[in-house]
Amino acid sequence: MEKVGYRDILLKYINEQEPEQPILTEQITKYAVQQTGLNEIDVRKAVNVNMARLEKAGHVVRISKGIYCRKIPTAFGYYIPNREVLFCKQLLYQANRIIGYETGLSALNRLGLVSQMPKRRYIATNLYRKKVPADILIEIRKPPAVVNETNYRYLQLLDAISNINEAPVDTTRPAEVIKNTARELGLNTEMLILMARRHYSQKTLIRTIDIMLEG
Repeated sequence: MEKVGYRDILLKYINEQEPEQPILTEQITKYAVQQTGLNEIDVRKAVNVNMARLEKAGHVVRISKGIYCRKIPTAFGYYIPNREVLFCKQLLYQANRIIGYETGLSALNRLGLVSQMPKRRYIATNLYRKKVPADILIEIRKPPAVVNETNYRYLQLLDAISNINEAPVDTTRPAEVIKNTARELGLNTEMLILMARRHYSQKTLIRTIDIMLEG
């Protein structure tokens, strides 16, 4: 293992990452395979061994199984990014591609529909089967469709429309908030209605039509 120089390969990859960027063993394994040209199964074993060693040596911090981050030296000691933020990021992005979005009560709060801010953040993600560590206040939900760069804003707004009657909405004109949000994000009304028809209940479809085509 050591003859291949895994430690140097992994450190090069780690030091090229942004401080707030989660480092996934899956991604670093693919990088090591490219660098060594060796079998992925063998490389994965070596990566796991060497990441554990790098953690003990203080180069990285383990966030949860298969997720690490850089340990950044500063004038005041070591800076370690927030574990919850890092865990959330790997639910939202994969190799710079969008794979998730915020939903539920926390998203309604950010949209200005409710003033109540829940303790937990709700994330709809393609990685909906991923286990959340007990000390991280994130709840994962299965999205209505596979999330990508094109549809995530539509799905997020449709989730809000779907939840609006059951949530503690305290803004006086929620329909206006939703219409203004769609306008600010440049969402196409016909596409929004089409996606509601394809991926949501009849109730949500009718509610979407009523809100977007009112007047």
